[in-house]
Amino acid sequence: MPDEPSPSPLGTVMREVTFPDRSRGIILVRAGTPQDEADAMAARVWEGLPRK
Repeated sequence: MPDEPSPSPLGTVMREVTFPDRSRGIILVRAGTPQDEADAMAARVWEGLPRK
């Protein structure tokens, strides 16, 4: 199992996520947030983006 990134002093970590269109990105989440929850957060942000 990969090591969990060390939390920053603010209790956040960078997490690589997959958006619904299968693109990849990085978001900040609270330390200890499960990967599936981070991906769900990214999907909610992606859904809120304006479309051109």
